[in-house]
Amino acid sequence: MNLDATLDTAEEIRFLSKVSGLVKRLARSTHFTHQELEVVLLVYYKILKNDPDAAGGQISRQQLTTVFDTAFGITDMAVIRRIYAALDGGNSAHVSMETWARMVSLYVRGTLEEKIQYCYRVYDIQREGMIRRDFLMVLMRGCVRQEEGVDEAVKDLVDILMTRLDLDRDGAISFEDYRKSVAGTPLLLECLGQALPDRIHVEAFATTFLVM
Repeated sequence: MNLDATLDTAEEIRFLSKVSGLVKRLARSTHFTHQELEVVLLVYYKILKNDPDAAGGQISRQQLTTVFDTAFGITDMAVIRRIYAALDGGNSAHVSMETWARMVSLYVRGTLEEKIQYCYRVYDIQREGMIRRDFLMVLMRGCVRQEEGVDEAVKDLVDILMTRLDLDRDGAISFEDYRKSVAGTPLLLECLGQALPDRIHVEAFATTFLVM
């Protein structure tokens, strides 16, 4: 029985044979079974086949941006750029199959600790290990409607967040500040802006591709 009815059986077999080593490795470091990983990687393969900007067997960020929109409901380009930086830590125009699998694992079944680490990487746009007030202003401007008086509203919001998250009162939000705050109050996970797909999109993706 084919994992994907839209693919030729021989093509699917060739693909699964090619990625078998990657499946075994990812099974030890993601939250998926071998069969689920095969499906997740097949989804990537199908995206790759329809990507005019693919290179080196990897999908382009441009193509993945469309997937963020349609599959995960993430549309803000500033957020997506920060997500790319958090996922691969570089400036490559393409995203590997392994990065894709780890991202889907995090989105669909990630633990709170994994999501804390990921979200902080998304928010730490300067890669300093510290989120300072001025960069917190940048994050918060993307979370409020741009209209008259917005700067004052953002400043007030930043003051509230600094009071809530800067536990050691050093004028910046360290990873440890953020981790302790979210561990105590998980609802604070995305208090600095969207970094994850919402529950509806996650459940829709899981139901479509992972329920077998």
